[in-house]
Formats: sequence, C-alpha cells, structure tokens
Amino acid sequence: MPRETCLGCGKSFKRVGSHWARGSCYYPEIPTYLREILIGCLMGDGSVPKTNDGSHGLFRLPMVNKQFLEWFDHEIGILSTGVSLKKTAAELAQNNRESGFSPNARAENYHDMYTVISRSHPFMRSLRQWYRSGEKRFPESLSLTPRIAKMWYVCDGCLDVQENGEPRAAIRIRNRDERQEFLLNLFEEVDLSPTYNRETIRFGVEETRSFLDWMGNPPPGFEYKWVLDSRERYDRLKAQAYGEAHAL
Repeated sequence: MPRETCLGCGKSFKRVGSHWARGSCYYPEIPTYLREILIGCLMGDGSVPKTNDGSHGLFRLPMVNKQFLEWFDHEIGILSTGVSLKKTAAELAQNNRESGFSPNARAENYHDMYTVISRSHPFMRSLRQWYRSGEKRFPESLSLTPRIAKMWYVCDGCLDVQENGEPRAAIRIRNRDERQEFLLNLFEEVDLSPTYNRETIRFGVEETRSFLDWMGNPPPGFEYKWVLDSRERYDRLKAQAYGEAHAL
C-alpha cells in the first residue's frame, strides 16, 4: 500500500486518514475552489454515502470519463484514494442483461466505469445534510458560481448537437427535483434565463453561449461539451474523451 505524507506533521502513513481521525493532526483545510468542485459534482454524479460506523463522510464520484476523473483526483490531492476501475464494460452489459434493463446489451456499446473515493473529512460529512429527506436534494442555501455550475454541467449536462441548427445546452435534473422556481432562480441570480421542461433545464442558442462563456474553460475530458462551431470537432473530442476506437 502506498504511503501518504501528512501535510501537518510531515510524516508518512499507510492510512493518513486514520492519522487525522485520531486527532494526531488536524484534517487538511479544503480551499474554496475545491469545495466548489465537490459541491458541483455532488449536484451531479457525486455522492456522500451513509456510513455505518459514524465516521466522517466519504465523497464518491463514479464516471466512465477516466480523463476527467484523473483531473479530479489530481485536484483533490491527498484527499483522494486514487482512480480505480469499478466495473468493466463487459460487466456493465452483463448486469443490464441479467436485470432485464437491456436484455440485448453488448459490451461494445458500453464503457468501463471508474470511480474516485475520497478519504474521510468533516467537510464531506457536512454534505450529508443534502440527504436529510432520505434522498439527495439541493439545499435552499445553494447558489451557483462558475465553477460549481461547470462541475454540475459536466456531470449532468449535454449539448443538443443537431445536423441543422446551432447547439443548445441542457442539464438533466436526475433527482427529480420538483422545485422548478428554485432551480431557475439559481440561474437568474447570475443573469441567465433558461427554461425548465420535463425535468430538464434548457438553454436557448444565445443563452448557451452566455452560459458556457460564464463558466469558463472546460475541465479535461469534457472539452466536447463546449464545442459550438463544429459537429466534426464535437464528435472527435467526444470520441477521444471516452477512448473510442474511431477517435482521431
């Protein structure tokens, strides 16, 4: 097992999280930019699972986009336990066949699933407040910053890239949150005016440009979700992001 160096005392440990939990050193401070990354990812694919032992929460982020997870792993640094393979494409296809979700599922139509699990930290535990109702629910105190919105968009957003017409951004509300006014107000507070329909936040052509510009540059692995000027480049970058054979 690789050893990690505690930033507080400079000593190396096989389980530096246990070292912090014992109170030997303070947990490392999580800076604002990293808190925003975690909050944005929690709005999407991220989760803070309930732990039976009452320990400080763990942050879990599963995804097929390995390039993004490697960036995420680097950003959270010592708080990460690394990028690991969760399920292969073949295993995912088999699970869907056996469950009946997709009886004809074939491995070539799936991607390997990876995950990053954090070390325990009090900030992660504080995010368990999002689950007070029994399921993940955005808190009323939530507000968007460019970085928070960016992480949410890469997790749950997409570009509707059609053969004719300009691309439009959208964000799927996966937790079926019915607070339409609350969700739209998140964007109105930053001078954006999307619409809400069928559990999806939708941006018009001009709003899409404003939204992407406001969030700033994309993180590694999701550059394709910012491409508005070329269907060919969109397809190429998307293929590269998921390691598809035809990526050039």
